[in-house]
Amino acid sequence: MSELGREEILNRVAKGKSLQGLDLSKANLVEVDLTGVSLQGCSLEGANFYGSILERTDFSGASLSGADFYKADLQGARLMGATLTRARLKDCDLSEANLSGANLSNANLEWADLKSADMTGTNLERCNLYQANMKRANLTGADFRGASFENANLKGAILVGSAGQVCSFYRARLAYADLEGAKLDGVNLKQADLSGTNFEGVSGLTAEQIEYARSGGAKGL
Repeated sequence: MSELGREEILNRVAKGKSLQGLDLSKANLVEVDLTGVSLQGCSLEGANFYGSILERTDFSGASLSGADFYKADLQGARLMGATLTRARLKDCDLSEANLSGANLSNANLEWADLKSADMTGTNLERCNLYQANMKRANLTGADFRGASFENANLKGAILVGSAGQVCSFYRARLAYADLEGAKLDGVNLKQADLSGTNFEGVSGLTAEQIEYARSGGAKGL
């Protein structure tokens, strides 16, 4: 449980006092404005940020397992190395956020806006990214084994050297995405838009999938 109550936290922010490294687990931070605030290294397990404004907020290294960010504004937020396992990030705005090296395994990112987000080396195992907007996102070296990108927009995304075994791109838009060197054993590519997608060096595709990708305008096969 948080060592500070909601009003104490907001009062501390208003006075410009540091919150870095504090235990704020299960804190009620619904619909607050923490724009640009540093929560670096904080313990925020189970915290509720529903509908909050968190633009450019620094969560780097923070523990956010099970936290609720439903409909939160996280544009440009810094989440490098943060732990977000089982977090609820449904319908939140993470455009241009830095999630490099973060652990989002089993997180819910349905309808999330991840446009131009930095997700290099991010752990997205078993994530739900249904209908997520990941246009031009950088997922170089990311691990999304078992994740669902069904109906997601990955146009122009970079997935070089990623691990995506048994993930689903069913009806996903992967046009002009770069999948060079990705491991895609057991992947679902049914009805995916693969026009201009780079599959050079990709492993794990079946002969049927290769034929489907070629017929859909993919390159590198």
